[in-house]
Amino acid sequence: MLGKTTAVLSATLIGLTAVKAGSTPLLRTYSGSTFFDNWTYYGNYDNTTEGDAIFVNASTASASPELTYINDAGNAIIRVDNVSTVAYNYKRDTVKILSQETVPVGSVVVFDATHLPYGCSVWPAWWMYDTQVTWPEGGEIDIIEGVNLQTSNQMALHTESGCSITTSTTAYTGIVNDTSCYYEDNDNSGCGITVSNTKSYGAAFAENGGGVFVTELNDDAISIWFFERQDVPAAITNATDSIDTSSFGTPAGLWASDNCDISTLFGPQTLVLDITLCGTWAGEASVLNETGCPIDSSSTCYETYVLDASNYDNAYFEIASIKVYSNSTSSTSTSSSSAASSSSSSTPSSTSASRKLTSSHVASATAAAASLAASATSAGARLTVGAVAVGGALLMLATL
Repeated sequence: MLGKTTAVLSATLIGLTAVKAGSTPLLRTYSGSTFFDNWTYYGNYDNTTEGDAIFVNASTASASPELTYINDAGNAIIRVDNVSTVAYNYKRDTVKILSQETVPVGSVVVFDATHLPYGCSVWPAWWMYDTQVTWPEGGEIDIIEGVNLQTSNQMALHTESGCSITTSTTAYTGIVNDTSCYYEDNDNSGCGITVSNTKSYGAAFAENGGGVFVTELNDDAISIWFFERQDVPAAITNATDSIDTSSFGTPAGLWASDNCDISTLFGPQTLVLDITLCGTWAGEASVLNETGCPIDSSSTCYETYVLDASNYDNAYFEIASIKVYSNSTSSTSTSSSSAASSSSSSTPSSTSASRKLTSSHVASATAAAASLAASATSAGARLTVGAVAVGGALLMLATL
C-alpha cells in the first residue's frame, strides 16, 4: 500500500546525475600525482607544540632528501628526514601541510592510508581546525594522533567552553579519556576517545595493510569511524560520486550536539597533516617510558632520539587518498604566502566550474517530472511533481 510520501530528487545541471537521498556528494579528492597541489607548507619551526622539528617549505620538501613525494604505488608520502645528520641544538626537518580549501559543517572526510608515522619521539597528527579565527574559536577535531610506540589511535575535540562528551557503552566503541572538550581543562587534552582496535595505529596498522578513517561533521554530531583494510565497506570503496554513512555501524567516537553546540562552536575546517618530534606530549619522560621508549633520567628526548636519523625510518604517512564529500558546493580558500603567518585573507571560491540554468535544463527537468507522473499513474498512484531552481541546481519535488 502506498502511503503519503514526499521525495526530493536532486539533479546536477549537466547530465542531470541523480544523488541518492541521504547521501553526501563528492566535493574534492586528493590523490595520485596531484595530491600535493592544493596544500600550503607550513615553512617554520614547530611553534605550537614545542617539538624539536622544522616544518620545511615546499622547495625543501621536494629537494634531497625528499620529504613529500608520490611513490611507485601512486600514494602520497609525507615523512621525517631519516638521512641527514643533525648538529647538536639544531632541529630535524619534517613536514606540516594545510589544505588551501576548508571543509564546512555538513561534510564527510575519508582518509585512506597504508602507513602512519610511528617511532620513539614521533608525534604525527591528521586533524582539522578553523584557521580563520583565533584558536580555539571555530573548534579543532583530532582524527589521528599518537606518540612514540603507542598501539591505538586517539581522537579528540578541542573547543571553547560549553562542549563535552557523555560516557556511553552504545553510542561509540572507543574508550573515553576525558569528558571536557574545553581547552583550559585537563591540560588541553580535549575530550578524547581512544580507539579500542589496536590495529588503528603504529606498526600493527602498517602490518595489516592500513585502513580507512571516516569523519562526519554535521550539526547533530561529529562521528569518526575506523575500518581495518579487510573490513572497509563497499559504501566507501564504491563512493565515487557520493557517500552514505548510514550503514557504517557504530563509530569509534561520537560527540553529540546534546552536549556540544556544533553549529556554534565549529566553523569551516582546514585539514592538517604533520609530524613533529618530542614536544609537550611525545617528549615527556613519563610518556616516553609508558609508550615503549625508555629514556635515561639524565638525558632528554632530543638527545636520545632526534639526533639519530635511523630512528625515523618508520616516521612517514603513506596515503592512498583523501576524499571530501559535502552538502555545500563551495568552500573557503585559506591559501597564503606562509601558513605559519598569524593571519590570512580568504575569499569564497567554487570547487567546480560555474554553471548556469538554461531553458534546455528546465525542459529536461520538466520532461523527467512528467515521465515520473505518467509512471505513477499507470501504477495506480497519484504523483504531484514540480521543479525548482536552487542556486546552480534543479530540485525535482515529488509527492505521492
